[in-house]
Amino acid sequence: MDKNNGSAKPPHRRNGHHSKASRFETRPQIAKLLPDDDGEYVDQAELAQIWARRAQILARKPPAETVGETLELMVFWLGGEKYGVEVLGVREIHPLGRLTPVPRTPDFVAGVFSARGRILSVIDLRAFFGLSTSEEEKLSYQKIIVVTTEGCSDAPALEVGLLVNEVEDVTTIFKSELAPPLPTHNGALARYTRGITADLMMVLDLAALLSDPQIIIQEEVV
Repeated sequence: MDKNNGSAKPPHRRNGHHSKASRFETRPQIAKLLPDDDGEYVDQAELAQIWARRAQILARKPPAETVGETLELMVFWLGGEKYGVEVLGVREIHPLGRLTPVPRTPDFVAGVFSARGRILSVIDLRAFFGLSTSEEEKLSYQKIIVVTTEGCSDAPALEVGLLVNEVEDVTTIFKSELAPPLPTHNGALARYTRGITADLMMVLDLAALLSDPQIIIQEEVV
């Protein structure tokens, strides 16, 4: 207000322009608006690029969900290959200790051991599948997985131990994800494999494996 007559002063002008124009002119210099995750500020151009990228991501069609029956598998390693057996058929896991040899048994029978008072045969799966196994590979076995047909088959319950290098984890897959065994797998391995996953894990068919006459006869002898 003018002290002399009480009237409002006209807005200040510079170079013939209203003062509001000067604020627009300085906007590019103060265009940093929002802090990013590191506490730094992002200008409008960068924000526009970020929102454009987000819009592209949101516009993408989401992948179709796989639905259907699932299998919960115990994953283990054997001779550099990954295998899985249905958790329903796994009873116990033991560290590999001393095995007692059994005379006049096939090469795939590594011996017997006591599993909480139960005397069980231990099967070398690689030998059973007809895959060559060096003495060095045999020394790399570390665990025995005790598997059973109980709950997996209508046949009488049968328990055996499987020699493995290491037990990895439990995972769940969809049955529809299983592909047929690879052509390079021999007849025995393919016969007892339910399928193979995308990451080349071979899923064994415990019911078929433990119903093999060779294993049943050996278990009865022991």
